[in-house]
Amino acid sequence: VAMPELVASLCTLLVLAPLALMPGLGEFLFRPMAMAVAFAMISAYLLSRSFVPSRSATWLKGHAQGGHGDHGEPGHGPLDVASGQEDRRGLLARAFVRWEALIERGIAWYLRRLDAVLRHRLRTVLGAVALLVAVLGLLGTQLRREFFPEVDAGAFAMYVRAPSGTRIEETEKGIEMVEAFARKEIGKDLQLIISELGVNSDWSAAYTPNAGPMDAVVKVQLNEDRVLSAQEHVQRLRRGFARDPRFSVLEFAFDAGGMIRGAMNEGKSTPINIRITGKQLEQARAVAEAIKRKVATIDGVVDARIIQRLDYPEYIISVDRAKAADLGLSQRDVMRNVVAAFNSSIQFNKKNFWIDQKGGNQYFVGVQYPEKDIKSIETLLNIVVTSPLQKRPIPLANLVTLTRSSVPTEVTHTNIQPTIDLTMGVSGRDLGHVADDVARAVDRFGTRQPDGSWVPFDPASSRHEPLWGSKIVLSGEYQRMQDTFVNLGFGLVFASVLVYFLMVALFKSYLTPLVILFAVPIGLIGVVTMLYVTGTAINVQSLLGVIFMVGIVVSNTVLLVDFAQNLRAEEGLTPTTAIRKAASIRVRPVVMTALAAFFALVPMSLALSKGSEANGPLGRAVIGGILAGLVTTLFVVPSLYSLVVHDQPGAQAHPAHEVEVGEEVLTEQPPHPEAGWD
Repeated sequence: VAMPELVASLCTLLVLAPLALMPGLGEFLFRPMAMAVAFAMISAYLLSRSFVPSRSATWLKGHAQGGHGDHGEPGHGPLDVASGQEDRRGLLARAFVRWEALIERGIAWYLRRLDAVLRHRLRTVLGAVALLVAVLGLLGTQLRREFFPEVDAGAFAMYVRAPSGTRIEETEKGIEMVEAFARKEIGKDLQLIISELGVNSDWSAAYTPNAGPMDAVVKVQLNEDRVLSAQEHVQRLRRGFARDPRFSVLEFAFDAGGMIRGAMNEGKSTPINIRITGKQLEQARAVAEAIKRKVATIDGVVDARIIQRLDYPEYIISVDRAKAADLGLSQRDVMRNVVAAFNSSIQFNKKNFWIDQKGGNQYFVGVQYPEKDIKSIETLLNIVVTSPLQKRPIPLANLVTLTRSSVPTEVTHTNIQPTIDLTMGVSGRDLGHVADDVARAVDRFGTRQPDGSWVPFDPASSRHEPLWGSKIVLSGEYQRMQDTFVNLGFGLVFASVLVYFLMVALFKSYLTPLVILFAVPIGLIGVVTMLYVTGTAINVQSLLGVIFMVGIVVSNTVLLVDFAQNLRAEEGLTPTTAIRKAASIRVRPVVMTALAAFFALVPMSLALSKGSEANGPLGRAVIGGILAGLVTTLFVVPSLYSLVVHDQPGAQAHPAHEVEVGEEVLTEQPPHPEAGWD
């Protein structure tokens, strides 16, 4: 078994190679696991060829030859079940005898079932293909799609936004009501609430999601022994805020994805982001508003909002230069006095400082108006203006004219062009189907381009005239999901091609490796069925399980088919005889391998502990693939092998071998032991 073990290990390594070499986000998601499994496989193979044989030779020394012969024929040993001779050396030996008897009965049952299958080889293969098509068509299309499994992070954030221009004091009052409502709804599950309001004047907006005094972020930390998950609390709060009229003027958005979602979504808090870029910010905003009204009606879309606001109130101060000049003032003098009053004189004069005599520390000294005293426009107009040439204070109202206007709160750029971001969350449905509906909705507002983007229509025109130079892009977690799925699919196909050519070199046949690889698509029956029954979505973890399933199923099938090939070459058996005998001997290691992987993955698939939800889809996908692959290896592969593998023309005649299949006896001519390539 040295060569098939080596080939099976190499097949698994080849399957893992695309994962280790995947670019982009897949490099961080899959490379560590792929490398760990690869080195574990290499170590296991080296131990199986060195430590295990040497220790077995020592520990089993002196035992009578039993178990199986050269090709696995039942032998006679101290625990020979067939002869009824029990070694009565102890309870363990008797238990082992009964266990062996049970296994032998199981193998006999399997051989009877295999005989029945081999009588209908074509039906078996066609039935497996039909079942694959049916499962993929009926169940596969109903599976949910997401980028990464939803994980209970034990915390969530609420992004609260008041109307533009709301003062920080009013925002604080609203947040106090939000906190009180959250404490009441969360109850004993609550550990901590922290709120961040507004943006400090000397603090970069890059460090906070708030755009102004009307914005706030409320962060909630839950207890470890919580009854409800973070996602369940978010749903309760969302419904509660919508019902309570006190919060009707506030806009809410929730993020329960934690650090994992943030890292996979470029720091954004929502899985779907529609980015509208264009030369005219107002046009991009109008397009975003129209799309928002449409997508808000889609089932599963929640918290749809436009990040950038264009309606932040401002006053334009127009200086009467003639009056200012008559009073010995310039426009610059007026500007400096206004900014110093509302911000600080440090903005213009950093020469004033005070040195602490005790500590020797230097402090800049500046003046400004107390914020609590700036309550109205009259306060602004009563600011006094002075200059080096005019010592007598002049009220600002005598020098300026105020005009009310509005400006963007913040402006985002993508490749220099102004950008409007429309974000939305997903609740009640999966990300994949919701994003598909969103994309169909966007089709009404633009022309789809080959790269997947849209050229928007002019919102001011009823003739759907395109706004050339503008673009709509559906990005965020959904786009990363699409890219990663494509990379994983390409990696799976590439790995299958590598495995095929490796087995071509082993079997010296172009047809036999296809028989082995036939078990891979049939294994998808188990994967899809398991995901559907357990309600698990297709995501990067479940697709990773599919790739691992390929390695396991191919390894088991290689052991079976390689042994059948050896039997044909050494004993001159026909394909049907060889595959049946190989199955009768290899059924035990094949089942042992499948069951070992099954029981090892059960704890992972159950995902009972907090935070283990991320690995559950991986375990379930592998378990489903292994179970389907086991049935395929034991029944479908022998049928296909017997059906498509034929004796070579002109092979030397050998005595005919009779294969008893049920009550029928099939007589087949064996091939030449040194038959060439298929």
